[in-house]
Amino acid sequence: MFEKLKHAADDATKRGKWQSRLDDARKQYDRSIMDTREALYRGDKNIRGANGTDAEKKATNVRNIVYELIESQVDSSIPAPRVTAIHEEDKELAKKIEALLLNLSKQLNLKELNDLQERTVPIQGGDFFHVEWDPHGGYHCMLGDVTLTERHPKQVIPQPGVYDIDKMEYIFILVSQPKRYLERRYGVEIKDETEDDVAARGQNPSSVSGIVTQNIAYYRNDEGGIGLYSWCGDVTLEDLDNCQKRRGEVCAKCGRPKSGDVCECGSKKFVEGPLDVQELTEDITIFGGETVAASTPGKDELVMNPDGTPQVDEEGVAITMPGPNVPTQIPYYEPKEIPVILRSNVRMFGRFLGVSDVDVIEDQQNAIKKFGTKIEEKLLKGGSYVTLPQGVQVETSDKELKIMRLKNPAEKALISVINVQPDTSREQQMLESNYSWAKSTLGINDSYQGKYDASATSGSAKQFAAQQAAGRLQSKREMKNQAYGRLYKLLFKYMLAYADQPYPMTYTAIGGEQTFAHFNRWDFLKRDAAGELYWDDEFIFGVDPSPNMDANRERLWDMADVKYQAGAFGPINELTTSYRFWTYLEDNGFPGAGKVKTEIKQQMDEQQQMQQAAMQPAAQQAIQPDMLMADSDHLEGADV
Repeated sequence: MFEKLKHAADDATKRGKWQSRLDDARKQYDRSIMDTREALYRGDKNIRGANGTDAEKKATNVRNIVYELIESQVDSSIPAPRVTAIHEEDKELAKKIEALLLNLSKQLNLKELNDLQERTVPIQGGDFFHVEWDPHGGYHCMLGDVTLTERHPKQVIPQPGVYDIDKMEYIFILVSQPKRYLERRYGVEIKDETEDDVAARGQNPSSVSGIVTQNIAYYRNDEGGIGLYSWCGDVTLEDLDNCQKRRGEVCAKCGRPKSGDVCECGSKKFVEGPLDVQELTEDITIFGGETVAASTPGKDELVMNPDGTPQVDEEGVAITMPGPNVPTQIPYYEPKEIPVILRSNVRMFGRFLGVSDVDVIEDQQNAIKKFGTKIEEKLLKGGSYVTLPQGVQVETSDKELKIMRLKNPAEKALISVINVQPDTSREQQMLESNYSWAKSTLGINDSYQGKYDASATSGSAKQFAAQQAAGRLQSKREMKNQAYGRLYKLLFKYMLAYADQPYPMTYTAIGGEQTFAHFNRWDFLKRDAAGELYWDDEFIFGVDPSPNMDANRERLWDMADVKYQAGAFGPINELTTSYRFWTYLEDNGFPGAGKVKTEIKQQMDEQQQMQQAAMQPAAQQAIQPDMLMADSDHLEGADV
């Protein structure tokens, strides 16, 4: 009873410590501005005054340039993984990793996640990937699978004063969860039914019944590994000093993995704890084709007599026999990375998130609201006015023929119409100027938006203008590529750590061919110079920039076809020319190019064989006359 009370007190103390850290981090991480940015993206009608506060008067007409300019930058393509081996002997392993990541990019539905981030990143300045391992996921032949979740900047609270996740001692993730879900998952009872942090769910100002906030803290432990502490209200959900280590039953006394009902130290009590090694149950094949046996013979043991003395042979030497086999132990792989990846818009010194596009064009959007509203007001106040003599009555009905009652015919001459045409040219000019300023600030031109560009007099000029805009936006693409490179690295590490069974894969290669394979983590187990086993994770992870934009690839294919017709690849009617052309298309991701290239290669081989067969008779005919001449010379020189 005393131990339970002490454990409860310690738990409350630890939870209070983490809650205090979260409260402090939340105070220093401004999330209120995030609602303002999203409101501007949706076409907010509030007009900001000179003092920085919203004016009482609202806009009646909003040209939403924030939405327009952000949507014009949306890139739906997923950067393809590119893995580079550091050691020459790992080239084939690098290809296996690329195949795994290509498969995961489809399985994890990165298309939808990317579509969400393409808006969130420029609006808020950044967004996050959250990688986890689900022990209950995967196919029928697997025991678990990797999962990927998008985390909004409202949900991720960084350690104050640190702007690089890799250097943080801790980071928080706030997730709105159904209360019943948490109770089922963790086997606890949650009394509180209110949300601690409504912002983690969205812009709703009030909490929702049955929804609670799960607080998750990732932190660096004393050994450099990643710890996890999770709580909801006054209930602790998880407390793992090393959440990325494999877990299993260990001896409560000495910590050895359970291998029987009684531990080697004599203890019979086992608890769940971290595991450093695993014992093989069957032989495995590692890198280089080496077979690692599941067990090795134990040390020789003395053969004892019934009286407890060792048996000896005729010469008095003690008799021994092989001891029981010892299971082979393999070290578990541990990622040792905080599983949260930031994708920035544009990086800036001293900021956790990148620069928001909404922030830099907010002034222009506010001005456009004012001028747009002013133009509408002027136009509505203008129009045609009718002047009538006093006393003239006009019937205001919905009849087709309108009736005007005059006292005498002379009043007809006094009726006239005055057209009031308001001048909105200045307001229209300022509206367009602010729109141009906003585009210039973000580095966007008409060609990049797909609009008519008066300055581009040809298709090449328009393409060049688009390339100029793309060059100014290159930093954003680099940030996207860097984020996906880090994501691919972390996905590989999680598969290396937890994918015990061969992982089935099917993916479409760049050339368009469907491929079936398996990812086996044992392929990455090596021996060092001292004979010790270790896991090989020494690879450089990045992305292939060439297939990032489908439009760019299509233009490349069209240009290649023009060059082919012009003879740049060789004479147009020769198979070797076609082979060079389709090889180029395959290298640049043309669908089905590999299959066409293979067929052309078969035709080239058949053609070469036919040529060789046709040359053999001619060669033989050329040899026979030479032989006859040699024979005649021999006869002429002989004695008869």
